[in-house]
Amino acid sequence: MPVTLISGAEMRRLEKDAFLAGADPLITMEHAAEGVVSHLFQMDASPSALFVCGTGNNGADGLAAARLARLRGAKCAVTLLGDMKTDEGKRNLRYLKYLDVPVSDVFPDRPASLGFNCVVDALWGTGFSGAPRGRGREWIEKINLCGLPVLSVDIPSGMDADTGETLGECVNADRTVTFHALKTGLYLSPRGEMCGERFVWDIGFLHTEKGFEALTEEDLPRLLPPPPSTLHKGQAGRVLVLAGSKGKAGAAAMCALGALRAGAGLVTIACPDEIIPILQTLVPNAMCVSVGDALASMPAFDVLAAGCGLGLGKEQRDHLLSFLARADRAVLDADGLTLLAGSPFSLPPICVLTPHVGEGARLLGTDSAAVLADLVGSADTIAKKYRATVLLKSAVSVIADGKASYLNIAGSPALAKGGTGDALCGVTAACLCGAENAAAAARLAALRVGIAGEKGARLYGTRSMLTGEMLSLLR
Repeated sequence: MPVTLISGAEMRRLEKDAFLAGADPLITMEHAAEGVVSHLFQMDASPSALFVCGTGNNGADGLAAARLARLRGAKCAVTLLGDMKTDEGKRNLRYLKYLDVPVSDVFPDRPASLGFNCVVDALWGTGFSGAPRGRGREWIEKINLCGLPVLSVDIPSGMDADTGETLGECVNADRTVTFHALKTGLYLSPRGEMCGERFVWDIGFLHTEKGFEALTEEDLPRLLPPPPSTLHKGQAGRVLVLAGSKGKAGAAAMCALGALRAGAGLVTIACPDEIIPILQTLVPNAMCVSVGDALASMPAFDVLAAGCGLGLGKEQRDHLLSFLARADRAVLDADGLTLLAGSPFSLPPICVLTPHVGEGARLLGTDSAAVLADLVGSADTIAKKYRATVLLKSAVSVIADGKASYLNIAGSPALAKGGTGDALCGVTAACLCGAENAAAAARLAALRVGIAGEKGARLYGTRSMLTGEMLSLLR
């Protein structure tokens, strides 16, 4: 089943509902602390941990974890930002002092020299927003400079749980243990590497939250059942690729190859005459036809994939509009999106737009920073503005159709290379051939490319993987 990511506000609503229903905050905190301690002992079999705790619920979780760690034989000390604000925090603090766990309001110099081998960050949790200030900011700096492995409780301190935004200092964690469900900020953050490895720990709440669904590799067998034994190429989907120009034949090739690798039975490339010999060499499984000949006698197709390396002139725009007028289903990428942003035109009834952040900014008439600050909202606005499904590409991609939004958390930095977006356009077109709707096709395409990127990074390296190598691993 898909993974669900939730906001900090949703998590706080869940906590309130659970406590009103009779759940005991102390028991819930105990479950959370057990998760922290379990991962602490995974990081080091004999932890000597400095717990850096704030004054709210996140700090109280840290105090409870320090107590449990001490009872399991770990060496522990607590650095406390101020007076605890919650009854649960005050009770855990009294218990810690009973166990002779040192508690101080001073961050020690060079913790490693004092025998500590790890730090637990419990300064701020899902209720944090804005920029760290005062001693909290100073302590984050010291955590990051101490040179020890860091375990963050729920979310790295300094990071917004909803957007992942970091307006100032943020703890650079090696591992984050988050409670009940993944928080959207852990994946949407432009500084996602600050989270380290992400783990979820159950704390006894019902999974009835409203959030963003994210597909995982476990969903693929359900979404991609084996084809029938009687399948022939005409039934596997026909994709018409309108792409390529002088110097950009590779974009058309990657798009066509993506469609073929994703399962399309027949792919035809409509392109300028001068690059047909190149494309027939690069993608021999695809047919090629000049744009003029295609307009005179349109090849049969189920989905149009248009825009990759197309060019931005008036002639290219006219060609694009002519092809779109004959399409019921389409995927628009690259130059096609730039032409759309410059002077909007009608799109087919079932259409997927696949912008990267810069193209998304052009479609919205804003800048990339604004899009990155709110990927979910930006994708939703594009979808509503152009009445299409949007696959907004970033480290975590957002799929939106104006009614619902979904996140794609599969992927790797290895995909950050020219050609990946062209290939994704083709993969999306192939998925759209037989999809129930555009959002389903976009989600599946993003997942398949993301998983292939992860596998390719392991085989070829994060810096070295090429788009063709990623496509060879596509499922």
